[in-house]
Amino acid sequence: MTLATKTPRFRLAEILAPTGGVAFPALRAIVRTLLNRRAAYRVSELPDHLLKDIGLKRDDVHEALHADWREDPTFKMALAAARRRGRVSPRRN
Repeated sequence: MTLATKTPRFRLAEILAPTGGVAFPALRAIVRTLLNRRAAYRVSELPDHLLKDIGLKRDDVHEALHADWREDPTFKMALAAARRRGRVSPRRN
């Protein structure tokens, strides 16, 4: 008879397995969005003439950064730049 019992060791994959493997892609998407938000903040520090070179206006950057935290601001800025170049048709309401 032993007094000490073996402590169970859990692997992260075993813990998250019942979720159907949804946790890892969701976590990756959240991290990617937060990293892109950080990059968008760096773009917001650029002067206006450099923003114009990449096809953006200060309003585009401001609008993208003030969107919901779950939305990727770099995607919004890319759409704004493409719209300005005429490659994407404007949204219809």
